[in-house]
Amino acid sequence: MPTLLAREGRPITDGATPRSDFHALFEFVPGPILIVRRGGPLQALNSAARESLPALRVGEIPVAHGPRRDAFLRYLDCCATTGALVPGAVFLEGVDGVPERHTCLGARARLRELGEGVSVLLHLDGAAFDRRFKVLSGKLHDARRIMQERRRRARQMQVLLEERGRLLGRLEEDAAAREAAERERDKVLNRLYRAGQDERRRLARDLHDHAGQHLVALNFGLRRLTSQLADPKAKSEIDQLLRQAQDIGQALRRVTLELRPAALDEFGVVTALRHLVGEWGRTTAVATEFQMVGPEAALSTEVAITLYRLTQEALTNVAKHAGAPSSVSVVLLFGPTHLTLTVDDNGIGFEADDASSLALVAQGKLGLVGMRERMALVGGSLELESSPGRGTTVMARIWLAEEASEDV
Repeated sequence: MPTLLAREGRPITDGATPRSDFHALFEFVPGPILIVRRGGPLQALNSAARESLPALRVGEIPVAHGPRRDAFLRYLDCCATTGALVPGAVFLEGVDGVPERHTCLGARARLRELGEGVSVLLHLDGAAFDRRFKVLSGKLHDARRIMQERRRRARQMQVLLEERGRLLGRLEEDAAAREAAERERDKVLNRLYRAGQDERRRLARDLHDHAGQHLVALNFGLRRLTSQLADPKAKSEIDQLLRQAQDIGQALRRVTLELRPAALDEFGVVTALRHLVGEWGRTTAVATEFQMVGPEAALSTEVAITLYRLTQEALTNVAKHAGAPSSVSVVLLFGPTHLTLTVDDNGIGFEADDASSLALVAQGKLGLVGMRERMALVGGSLELESSPGRGTTVMARIWLAEEASEDV
């Protein structure tokens, strides 16, 4: 090693470390190499030493004050006075300012670009470099561990997303099955509703055609019998039977109208509702008003019967629960897209928030529940507006576009 350092060369400097023979020979050596004047100041260092020992400065003694500096100077004297390689150990200032122990090999050296005098070349074992490498390796290990943890979490997230997708798929399937079941239920209820209305119409026709004819025949027979009797007591009994027969006829007509209003089939829903409202007003002695707004549209039999029954139920509720209203208004509005039936009274009213289906069933008020169910069967909706002391408004709405498509 001393022989190599004795080569001559032209000085080249970079402002901090002379660059010539030293640079050519030792700049790219992996291990840290220092050139130190025999008295202690640092003269040059290669790139490995600058990287692993950034605290070292050219022109300064690389060992702090105290016994360690004295031992370092003695080691330099030993290396400068012998021609052999001298093993040793030195404490040099590390990255964080804490002295670090380095084993080294020292040898006497002479380089003209470093001036006259004896210098010592120190080949360190790279402990600081190894330490920094270990730190970097530790950081790399930590980074690898973090990446592995992120990959693990990403896999877990992927599993959760796949499970969520499967769950959403099952929920969508359940929702579709439930909707299909509800549509099928609505179809069945609609068929039952139509069957019930057909049965009502058949019963009404049978009562009118058969029982009504028998009552008419009974009345004529009793009247003929009265003309043939001379006993006043017998005539009185026949007259009583005639009155009873007339009462039975009136009751039969009411039942027939309840089962199937003849006005619906003969005159349409508007005339039937006007007659119903007028008769209710005469019976209850309450001022009533019926209005039709807009051009009348053709309605199916089910919708017409539903509107008629709903009006009946709404007027019955007014008579039962509205106290003593002074007026009742029924408005049938034919709009461009929907039909609206409104029954409004100025009675005592009630809390509309308590008109949920469950609350009404619990209170035994099944009339409103039945009205809502009737409207649902024909694809309509029912709304209630009421407050204590301000009356009640029942509003039923049916879309005419859907009704027209059903008729087609």
